[in-house]
Amino acid sequence: MTAQTYNRVTATVATSIFLILSLLLANFSNQDSPDVIQRRPSTFFTDSTGARALLLVMRRLLPSVEQWRRPLYLLPLPDQAGSASTLIVADPGRSISKREGQHLDRWLAAGGQLILLTGNGWLIGQGSVANDERPEEIVDGANENRADKSEKYLSRYAPSLAWAKPGKFKTGQASGSSVRSGELKLRWQRSFARVKDLNVIAAGNNEALAVEIPAGRGRIVAIADPTMISNGALRRSDNAVWLVTLAAAWGEGKILFDEYHHGFGEKRGTGELIRAFLATPWGWMVLQLAAAGFLYVFVYRRRFGRISEPPAAARASPLELVNARGGFLQAAAAQGLAAQLIVGELTRNLTKGRRKISTSTDLVDTLETWAPAGDAKPRVAALRALLAKTQNGEQLTDREFIELGAAAGDLIKGSQL
Repeated sequence: MTAQTYNRVTATVATSIFLILSLLLANFSNQDSPDVIQRRPSTFFTDSTGARALLLVMRRLLPSVEQWRRPLYLLPLPDQAGSASTLIVADPGRSISKREGQHLDRWLAAGGQLILLTGNGWLIGQGSVANDERPEEIVDGANENRADKSEKYLSRYAPSLAWAKPGKFKTGQASGSSVRSGELKLRWQRSFARVKDLNVIAAGNNEALAVEIPAGRGRIVAIADPTMISNGALRRSDNAVWLVTLAAAWGEGKILFDEYHHGFGEKRGTGELIRAFLATPWGWMVLQLAAAGFLYVFVYRRRFGRISEPPAAARASPLELVNARGGFLQAAAAQGLAAQLIVGELTRNLTKGRRKISTSTDLVDTLETWAPAGDAKPRVAALRALLAKTQNGEQLTDREFIELGAAAGDLIKGSQL
């Protein structure tokens, strides 16, 4: 089996495995996902479990309705200018910290209204005050086991309050002090099992749906079923009318929807957003495509660019320099310049201080003043004669050029002995 055949077989097997896994995941994801990210009564969600419809209705009917996406300890007190008079918290997936709970107590005592739709009383986090900014894990608010074992915010004001188990959705005529017209039909899935001495302000089919809990100059409106705020419930009942009446009947300040405890805080880093996206089916698809791409690159050994040879090592050869200069002078037919360069290099090696020879007259004078003894005088005379011949514009033969170079080389070697 050749390398190319082996690579193709490997890629085919890997692609087949990827397709099989994709089909299996698609088959398992046909059922409704239990992921709590997709089941929060957030005003950002437009599905049947979201609460976008109520936000739009209130913005059309009431003067100031906004989303609150910061910790509750930053919530201005009701007696401050531009503050909120009503805070709506629907089935918070993130527990309330102790610092937030203490500030919320002060906010209620100053005259605020908290409309709390929860099935567990809103769990209180165990972290310290310094850890309030730390992102917490989003948990399912309907987890009965955890709700029974943890401290709840509503227990501070109504310790005897208890919830019935969720049942089928019911739609019935509503009654109570908060239902003024007496002709509203509410839709709910869960009610209170025990309210004791609390004031029931909304009931349906003899089931307590909402109670009023005094808190200083303010109050808490505890609603047993968080789904009463959902888009699906608002389509099938008068829940929107009832909730708008509850919010508008208290104070004249802003009405805020808490989104911070749904995980939509203002300060969300890039890493947290990426993790939230990868937890969705689209995120899994992106991960699978990335894995398939890396597998393809690895199996087929794809190169990102053209094949390039390694860079050649830098080298400097005297012969290459000589050949380059000789070729340049030969192409230019500069015999006079070549002769001057040879004799000039000779005089720079023979004279003291290696001074630079700038003109041809200076070159001739240097050769005449330098009078070595012995057999060197004929070579100097020959060099001077050949140089004078080139200066007069005469052409030198190849033999004469060889003699010129050989004489200069012999003189340099003799001076170094």
